Amino acid sequence: MTRRRHIVLTGGASGIGAATLALFKADGDRVTVIDRGDPGPAADRWINADLSDLASIAALESLSRIDVLVNAAGLPPRPGLEWTILRVNTQALIALTEHLLPHLTPGGAIVNMASKAGGKWRENLAQVQRFLALDASHDLDAFLKEEAIDPVRAYDLSKEAVIVWGLSNIERFRDLGLRINSVSPAAVETPILEDFMTAFGARATRGVDLTGRAGRPDEIAQVIRFLASPEASWVTGCNVECDGGLTAQLEYTALTAAL
Repeated sequence: MTRRRHIVLTGGASGIGAATLALFKADGDRVTVIDRGDPGPAADRWINADLSDLASIAALESLSRIDVLVNAAGLPPRPGLEWTILRVNTQALIALTEHLLPHLTPGGAIVNMASKAGGKWRENLAQVQRFLALDASHDLDAFLKEEAIDPVRAYDLSKEAVIVWGLSNIERFRDLGLRINSVSPAAVETPILEDFMTAFGARATRGVDLTGRAGRPDEIAQVIRFLASPEASWVTGCNVECDGGLTAQLEYTALTAAL
């Protein structure tokens, strides 16, 4: 009998995480959800954890024989949440991955939730590296002040850092028999979509206008499912843009305008 895969999924109680949970369960996988919200009976196990508290991650009980880790938990750009956005979207993602790394089985996969908002990581690489160089004890409020980071920039930076951290660990994880990829949606119809539309303003409106609609959680979940599957065995170090062609349109327009 084939062993059921063990999936660890953060943010599985709502939005893209909940859609991903449903797909894994449909495949017969065993899913442990780490979230402050209750994912309900769909999850085989729920660990109630506040990912903004890195100490709670270090204290998590051992989860043995993990085949896939999906880091889908995250916060939107809201005023006053700059510190928490950087903590949850990036630092907690890294801390949890490192905490669970000894329990990930060779042949396994890590899929991180990035964003179209992280697409300018190349232009902002110096700041991204400064952020990633901070340890858990560093005063994030001081960093925010020094770097003049507002809520939108905090969100963009958090997702740029997720992409860059994944790229910087391809070789290390490959030596452990693991793949690491990220997924970058544009606007998606989730309970926090309004937060993005409000925070990004014309930037978000133009994106939806260009693609014709916002994405659906299940459309992003299908990409996560593929990256977590054996069918993606030769796919690692990729940031998959699930954005209805938004990035391609913007890049093509910019290139042709420069001719």
